[in-house]
Amino acid sequence: MRAITQGKYGLDSLVLSEIPTPKIGSKQVLVKVEAASVYAAVLHLITADISLVRLFAGLRKPRMRPGQSFAGTVIEIGNEVKDLKVGNRVCGTAPGAFADLVVARAKRVAVLPDRVDFDEASTIPVSASTALQAVRKHGQVGAGQKVLIIGASGCVGSFAVQIAVGLGAEVTGVCRGSKKSYVRTLGAHQVIDYESESITGAFDCIIDTSSFLSIKQLRRSLKSSGRLVIVGSAANPGSSGLSRLMATALLSLFIKESIKAFTQSENKDDLSVLLEDLARKRITPVIAKKLPLELSAQAVEHFASGKACGHVIISPSL
Repeated sequence: MRAITQGKYGLDSLVLSEIPTPKIGSKQVLVKVEAASVYAAVLHLITADISLVRLFAGLRKPRMRPGQSFAGTVIEIGNEVKDLKVGNRVCGTAPGAFADLVVARAKRVAVLPDRVDFDEASTIPVSASTALQAVRKHGQVGAGQKVLIIGASGCVGSFAVQIAVGLGAEVTGVCRGSKKSYVRTLGAHQVIDYESESITGAFDCIIDTSSFLSIKQLRRSLKSSGRLVIVGSAANPGSSGLSRLMATALLSLFIKESIKAFTQSENKDDLSVLLEDLARKRITPVIAKKLPLELSAQAVEHFASGKACGHVIISPSL
């Protein structure tokens, strides 16, 4: 089968290779990949631009093939898998998703509703799941609250805007000026260009998916009982991200506001909820670009450029 491999960190290391078809275990499924999404974590794992990545992905070179969030069709199931069958249209997460075929744990896969296509579904398992956990679990966003979402045009931020608006919140999105109209289409009530405009007002919840403001600066925009949710380490390129994580953990012990940094956790119930929301058009991912497997490097480069208004998809069937 065809798969994207890499022998070192960096965008220039992605190579289309022929590798043996993988064998599945008793609790796994083999999926023919129809779409795989590109998002920040994929970029970090490919480039190690945040040095903390090397601690768990490999010090000198990546231990896993690129890609994680996918959608496709089940073509083989393990003998202990009971809730899936060959022919199911599914989405989920598994390492090495930039390939014709991917092996996934059955517990990390969910069946797609009839009205959901593969491209949209591939954006849900990581990006939408992270946004849901940021908004609902950690941000505790509710009707009438004022919510600030930094990085509102990104993969996670674009879902966070839609989810928060759906909960009845008044949402202000922060993004690059060229993407203001895009963020408005997501439902944001106000949009701020971080390059030329200042953030004003006080918010019940701030969801930070980027890192151009310090925690001290973010706290100034929080109400006294507000909640600051930092998605991942939100580290700048070249940083380990540890200092921001440590500062968050330490400050949370001494201040009245609630601040928390988190990384997405696998939750099949969340995935099912999001797929139903997708089927009912409560959330709608915008597909900015779709490229074939052999152009995976170009797809990741396009995402890294920051020019995409929406999600970048890799499709082996193109």
